[in-house]
Amino acid sequence: MKKIHWILFVLAFFALPLISADLIIPGYHNIPIVNNITNFASLSDYYFLTVCTQAIQEVSLISDGIIGDCYKFSKLSVYAVKKADFKISEIEIINNLNYTDFDASFNQSKFVEVISNIEHYRTVPISSSENAIYNEYVIDINKLKTQPDNKEVRRSKIIYSYIFFPILALIIISLILLSRKRKNASA
Repeated sequence: MKKIHWILFVLAFFALPLISADLIIPGYHNIPIVNNITNFASLSDYYFLTVCTQAIQEVSLISDGIIGDCYKFSKLSVYAVKKADFKISEIEIINNLNYTDFDASFNQSKFVEVISNIEHYRTVPISSSENAIYNEYVIDINKLKTQPDNKEVRRSKIIYSYIFFPILALIIISLILLSRKRKNASA
């Protein structure tokens, strides 16, 4: 019986590093990332589809230029399709396909990938001043984009309190020590 306990202990010891969960690392938090197509209105003869692949596969229609979100371990892309070649009801059909058919449906010539590998999830340390990211894409149907045309990182002011208060405390302590040293020197 002790041999079995020992074997289980050794197996657990080696298996623990392999176990992981879908959790945010302590001391970190996620920040929102907003991805926007700036010339969405000028491309009115196309539908734009947000396509999530890998971890979870899902397709959704972009109706206002803001690219939807998906699961953090998924790959996010945007595809364009001419309105004459696609019915919105096909989205539900595509979402119900298995993995092989899902990928094959976007290899058709009517779908054009216009943005690939969109950043949609980021974690930052709690002490980071970043609190949101706004990415803007200008789409050209004939070019594949992998980077935003404009990226704005919004920062909070809380980082200054991490710097200001310790410096203020250091100045106060220094003044107290200097005044004590002068009193001891004059006595």
